Amino acid sequence: MDYSGNCWEILSQVRYGLNEQSTALVNGTDTSGKFQNSELIRHINNAQNHLWSILFNQYPEYFLTSASLSVSASVATLPADCWRIKQILDSDGYSVSPINVNQKHIGSHQGSEHLYYRYGNTIRIDADSVTETMTLWYYSRCRELETGMTSAGGAGSATLATSAKAILSYYNNMKIENITDSTNDTITSYTAARVATVTNTWAASKYYGIVSDLPEVMQPLIAQRAILTMKQSPRVPVALTAGDIMIFNEELKSGLQAFAGTLNSDMNV
Repeated sequence: MDYSGNCWEILSQVRYGLNEQSTALVNGTDTSGKFQNSELIRHINNAQNHLWSILFNQYPEYFLTSASLSVSASVATLPADCWRIKQILDSDGYSVSPINVNQKHIGSHQGSEHLYYRYGNTIRIDADSVTETMTLWYYSRCRELETGMTSAGGAGSATLATSAKAILSYYNNMKIENITDSTNDTITSYTAARVATVTNTWAASKYYGIVSDLPEVMQPLIAQRAILTMKQSPRVPVALTAGDIMIFNEELKSGLQAFAGTLNSDMNV
């Protein structure tokens, strides 16, 4: 495994931590365990989001990125990983400023092509019939991790399991590991039919793991955090201890310091 943050490996580590691990259980070919993979992956994604929130509060610039924004009839869909908009620039490089939805123009009023408001996962330009390509600067969030078995594949193509998100572009630019063939890849595009465009040749029945968006030094903490939350369940044969929490907190602190060299603030990690 090249990445400790791929979902298959994280799931395997969580199962080790719960004293219920086998390759068959991780692959889902054995469903006789106390914990189903879907339940464990929910805890894994909750753990990733917890770590993301800590890192975002300290180092938001790590998640700052840009993308082209295609505006048609004054509406544009935001990227699947868009958390918070920092700035929008029109095709001439001029800033498009945010307004509250209550400030949008109504009726025959003209509105302004240099104003926008957010509506769910879209933005609306406060002028009618605007069509152009803008530049979006935004803070990204961690997309949910996923592991499973491909249902089809070919040269530069892999169809993910039905447990994967059926959302256009959701996994774009995320790394994916082919567990069966011990290779890694990057998803360059993704369809709502769960078809990922990759570089290598894939086939059906290949186990895979999506790799976390978190920096690599933080990825091993995902399994540890998920194990901590799972140990609070009465079904887990291993009890949560103060020592578990202390070790996690120390490794979290070390991970943050390794990532940035020093802490940005006096916040108690």
